[in-house]
Amino acid sequence: MKVVVFWMTFLCPFFLKAQSDTVLMRPIEIMGFGLVPYATGEVVRVIHTVDPFKTLDATLFSQAGVYMKNYGHQQLSTISFRGTSAVHTNVLWHGIPVNAPTLGSTDFSQWHTWMIDDVAIQPGNQGALYGSGSIGGTVFIDHFNKIRTNTAAIGWGLGSFGYNFQGARAEYKKDQLQGTTHIYREAINNDFTYPLKGTDLIQTQKNAAALSYGFRQELQHFWNNQRLSLDLLLFYQHRESQPVISQNEGQDFIKTHNIKSVVEHFIDINKRSISTTLGWMNDQMIYNQNPAIRSQQITLTQRYEYDIGDHFHLNSGFLINLLTAKGSNLENINPQKQLDFFVIVTYRINDRWSSTWGLRESFMIDAGSKLLPSLGAERKWIFPKSSLVSHAKIAQGFRYPTLNDRFWLPGGNPSLNPEQSASTEIGFELRYPKFNTQVNIYQTWAQDWILWLPQSGNIWRPENIQKVAISGIDYALGYQYFFNETELESEVVLNYQCSINKSAYPSQAAYGNQLPYVPYFTAIWSNKIHIKKWTIALDQSYTSRRYTTLDESDTYAVAPYFLLDMAIDYPLILGKVTTQTSFKANNIFNNYYENIQNRAMPGINFQLQIITKL
Repeated sequence: MKVVVFWMTFLCPFFLKAQSDTVLMRPIEIMGFGLVPYATGEVVRVIHTVDPFKTLDATLFSQAGVYMKNYGHQQLSTISFRGTSAVHTNVLWHGIPVNAPTLGSTDFSQWHTWMIDDVAIQPGNQGALYGSGSIGGTVFIDHFNKIRTNTAAIGWGLGSFGYNFQGARAEYKKDQLQGTTHIYREAINNDFTYPLKGTDLIQTQKNAAALSYGFRQELQHFWNNQRLSLDLLLFYQHRESQPVISQNEGQDFIKTHNIKSVVEHFIDINKRSISTTLGWMNDQMIYNQNPAIRSQQITLTQRYEYDIGDHFHLNSGFLINLLTAKGSNLENINPQKQLDFFVIVTYRINDRWSSTWGLRESFMIDAGSKLLPSLGAERKWIFPKSSLVSHAKIAQGFRYPTLNDRFWLPGGNPSLNPEQSASTEIGFELRYPKFNTQVNIYQTWAQDWILWLPQSGNIWRPENIQKVAISGIDYALGYQYFFNETELESEVVLNYQCSINKSAYPSQAAYGNQLPYVPYFTAIWSNKIHIKKWTIALDQSYTSRRYTTLDESDTYAVAPYFLLDMAIDYPLILGKVTTQTSFKANNIFNNYYENIQNRAMPGINFQLQIITKL
């Protein structure tokens, strides 16, 4: 039945083709962020925050098929981008690195789309001009490029397992001043039921409730050819850590407080611009009744862009990053100091050929330095009824050890070296009047990956021990049809990745095996039908088997799963007020599945969402 539903959904547009004319729908929107320049030939995919009730992890997976490791429903969520781990994706907010200084990763469940304007992803080493950890890719969150209007919205949501959401946001603009304010509260009891594996019993999930609050304030002032911008984010979360299915009575919890702030000055002078950004982050995490772990980050960046004649474009600048943390296992550590320089030169040979050269130099006290060159090229072909764009690149990447890697007591290793990588990629995008398709093929070689190894006395210690070879294919296809008053949109995203251990650890038998929690294959099929004011969405996803150990044991593997979600939207317009009502049914087939081993995910569930726009 599931396969029939999928193929009916997938093939439906082709059967409808004879009934209507066809227009192009882009499956991937290419966008250059003005304040975060990219190398030519890189694919930058804009992630549309069309569902403001989703967290960022759910949004990234539903639109790009990026695998997210969810430690339960509405729990901690980390990313696995192109076969790498959570620490190998660089996350930038207004161009400021925001990965936690202690763990080196981001909990994407803390970023709610109600608070976000823009999201984009860029795969590979060449995605970020500075920072650490972009071996898998880079996620860009927000930048100061919005023109605000005088609007407001109120959101309300109710759903299964005690889910409820309340939010409000407003934009305002007067003369040279503009801004936006967002606030939300989200809570869920998470008391769903699931079948207990190996038995006929049904068990109710306990001790997995989650509560989160968020506040955002952005202000911008424009004058002459300059702009001064401020953005402030405040997050609070109190989550009961969802127990594994065999220990359903567990009562662990995590409380987090996050403050993120950034100030930016931008000036545009003829063919050049200078942007200077200062960021300050303060994070606190409390696990059970243990003392809080606190971390702080101060970041200063400056970027200079300049057009040299008609063919050359120069991007250059620097980053200064100061990181520190304190906790019962992180005592008396010195701030981690990082200094990066970068130069990116783009040469536009003509309207169809361009190439990019990049050079980054990164220094960190007590951790050495890294020189990172990159090279990219792009070629365009324009035909009477179609176009073709190809790109190729080669780049080096790296990741500094985190504060936990170096200073955790007991076990930290101050002598760790940065992880290193080299990657190549080639891609093609073909556009016809009836469809748009894109494919990217990539290969990454990494060494000195950091693994925590058991020592005597039940102590673990990180070492530069692992080598990894990653290869994969990203594919996307989009199409759109109009017939009478009905519009059909459909998009397919397929990701295949091999992330192979090239080290004889923990044994020779582990050599050549897939890394834990890296699925070989993920697929997304998104479909929308617009009938007058009604919109019906049908989204399907598939995630392949994930091994949890390097010996690829089927006994401890996480089974593949298929999900089918459906939504119906209708806008009610009364004068200048629009009320958008959405009803959603998730996991319609009521499948039992796990994202992380032995952490249950909910079966069929429902949500009602109402957004009133003023």
